[in-house]
Amino acid sequence: MGPLALTGTAFLLTLGCGRGEMPQGSLLVCAEPGVDLGTVHEGSVVEHGFTVEARGPVAVSEVRSDCGCSVARLDRETDAGPVPYELGRALAAGERLLVSARYDTRNRRGLSVRHLSVLTDRGTPLQLSWTADVRPWLVAEPAELAFQRVREGEGAEARFQVRSAAGGAFGLTRTGRALPPFVSLELRPLSGDGKRAPEWECVARLATDAPRGTFSWPLELESDEPAPGAEGRSYGIAPPWNVQVLGPVALSSSALDFGVMPPDELRRRTVRVECFDPAFVLAAPEARLEPLRPDDPFPLASTSTVRIVPVDGSSAFDVELTLDGLDAGIQGNFLGRLVVETRHPRLPRLEALVRGVRQPAAAGAPAPGGPP
Repeated sequence: MGPLALTGTAFLLTLGCGRGEMPQGSLLVCAEPGVDLGTVHEGSVVEHGFTVEARGPVAVSEVRSDCGCSVARLDRETDAGPVPYELGRALAAGERLLVSARYDTRNRRGLSVRHLSVLTDRGTPLQLSWTADVRPWLVAEPAELAFQRVREGEGAEARFQVRSAAGGAFGLTRTGRALPPFVSLELRPLSGDGKRAPEWECVARLATDAPRGTFSWPLELESDEPAPGAEGRSYGIAPPWNVQVLGPVALSSSALDFGVMPPDELRRRTVRVECFDPAFVLAAPEARLEPLRPDDPFPLASTSTVRIVPVDGSSAFDVELTLDGLDAGIQGNFLGRLVVETRHPRLPRLEALVRGVRQPAAAGAPAPGGPP
């Protein structure tokens, strides 16, 4: 059965992974358990109906989706038409259910495969799936804005154009959501009547009073073209603008991420300290690892070393942090801060967050400090 029209009927949604032991063999069958929905535009909501038949006495106990973007509705076929199915109600051999799968493509891109598991009181679950190639209706060119590093007080500007994949004129507005007051976004129709155009130029501007730091702002835009199946929603786009506002001295990154780390592994991460003040000569800085709060226990320091390495031909130094294993007292997430003393009169101290996760011990392994 093909795509269905959307209705206001309530949907079932269960997310989960664990299943108990069940007898082998499914008492539910579907002639077409996997379907290809083709190309759909990001932001739309699509449905597909799977017809499922009982091969023997069976009751559906649960329907599980592999993500929150997908939900399902169950209807039982009768001579009078489909009626909502009550979970746990016994089905006789030959009775049929209509499983209506609903897929919200918002914030999805590319080839997507989604799965539903229909669990019963007897036999293995019935697996249903669909594939969709999710593509944007609004297209930004360039697709990614270049990362920008700007001096404090200078401001910045980024330009991109927006068109629709379908062609033709459309209206475009900026939502302003998630943008601070020192970031503005101007929209200019490149043709048309001033309200609708087949292509728009967008100009993002960073004001001169922007604070120091590394930022990523979504430049969220909405068209006047409604997304099918998504009530009150229009096709949109939100290309991110990544900017680092630099002071007279700055670190190349605000964080050093060690990822998931086995307790006995050696790992290094590096951050660069640079000088952008022509009146200041950056000497070799001092650097150390500290807890986030002064009175916190800090076993991370016991296996860490910090090394300063000059960068040839520039007024910069690499600060190399090495974790040579993890202290037994570290379990789960670990946090700290790398403090760099620059000696600059305006910014004598810079900091970068240090973070990671200790890899969980294998099943049956002794606890830290416990007996072997």
